[in-house]
Amino acid sequence: MVPTLMESIQSKLKQIFYLDLRMLACLRIGLGAITLGDLVSRADSFRAHYGLAGILPPSQATLYADFNALIPLHLWFTSDFEQACLFVVHGLTSMALILGIKTRWATIISWVFINSLHIRNPMVLYGADRELAALFFWAMFLPLGARWSLDMTQRLEWQGKVRIEGWLCTGFMLQVALIYFTSAWSKSGESWSDGTAVWLALNIDTYTSDFGRILLRFPALLSALTYTTLIVEWIAPLLLLAGPCVPLRQLGCWILISLQLGLLVFMDLGLFPLVSIIALIAITPTRKTQLTDESRDHTPSNLLVLQFVAAFFVSLMLLWQMMLIPHAFSSNSVLEKMPEPLQWLLKTTRLAQSWSMFSPDPPDSDGWFILEYQRGPKNNAVDLLKPTKPLSWEKPSSQKNMLDSDRWKEWFNKTHSRGLSWRQTMRYFQEHYAANSPAEITETRTHLLLWFIEESALTPERPPKRQLLIRHSQPSSDSDR
Repeated sequence: MVPTLMESIQSKLKQIFYLDLRMLACLRIGLGAITLGDLVSRADSFRAHYGLAGILPPSQATLYADFNALIPLHLWFTSDFEQACLFVVHGLTSMALILGIKTRWATIISWVFINSLHIRNPMVLYGADRELAALFFWAMFLPLGARWSLDMTQRLEWQGKVRIEGWLCTGFMLQVALIYFTSAWSKSGESWSDGTAVWLALNIDTYTSDFGRILLRFPALLSALTYTTLIVEWIAPLLLLAGPCVPLRQLGCWILISLQLGLLVFMDLGLFPLVSIIALIAITPTRKTQLTDESRDHTPSNLLVLQFVAAFFVSLMLLWQMMLIPHAFSSNSVLEKMPEPLQWLLKTTRLAQSWSMFSPDPPDSDGWFILEYQRGPKNNAVDLLKPTKPLSWEKPSSQKNMLDSDRWKEWFNKTHSRGLSWRQTMRYFQEHYAANSPAEITETRTHLLLWFIEESALTPERPPKRQLLIRHSQPSSDSDR
């Protein structure tokens, strides 16, 4: 009876949820390449973000995480050498994924490593990290090595097949669609109704590219883009589920890819547009995909088990998203009403997710940070965030001149918005400066001041406002130890 019911539902799902095996190969290569590139970029701030003497001790990491890691290797092996070894193993796993070596295992291990890496320092994460973890979770159910890989097992298993259908790809497709649909639903603020949301978003200097600043000269265009964004995020996800109508589904994919290309060019959102584009390419059908798949009249037992597991998690994801709506997309409000075992499951799989970029409104103010290090007279002060340049209170010419990387940008913005302690951050920068410029440490007493220079998009005629976040003084000899 149960298999019969499962097969009946499966036949219905096949009409809507299917993925081209060649597009899954693109997904595999894309996920591996993005993960490898991400590891390389994280290595630039390895000691600061993951080292024992960095800005976040391992014992405090879970205090800032809204998710669990099934196997938190980065919290178990905490020395700098052990962390570096984990980075290397993670990188080798990504290369195996790109080449399609033991694809299923490479995908599972990648998912374990990504969650472990993320929980080591949740304060440097942003939307791309959450989306990447979600895609890897659903990718574990997919035959990523069926095409263009060295995985002989999956290639033989899917030989002669064009696509995969049913429960195994339902979760992946719904995940991609829900990112846009829930994001549109949460855009309930006044700026989205009066057409100023995109203008406000492009006034956030830390997230705007040089091309985006050019668009600020055209307010009428930005108003049109605001309404266009809402329409796209409401309608295009529905086109992704157009089922047998391949042209409509292709249209939805290309519209959303165009949206992400716009974000890539006019904003600086790190890896988020690239991760999103890879996901959309994976669900883009081709004419060949439209062929019905009658060459297989039975399902291998291992895939049958996977189908039941996938069906369970798809149901759990949909239930979670429905519960978010009456709670204004507040994950904590929903989680606190659930039993602890279910909380653990949702947080470990990271299905306890809420997608709400620039929601309900983009902020109408932003700013930049200055970490002023005084070595005596004020004309000897230096900004430890840019120690090679003279200290300047002027607004940086571009976001790239504000902070070194997207990870640092997230750390500073989250620490500031959440009102957390700055002492570990200041200690790290002072010790780093002392280690690299010992000749500059000559005064008997030093002063370290962290400033936030705030400006408002709504009142551009007003000069930026300086806010002293914290002041720390100590003998310079302490920082040399």
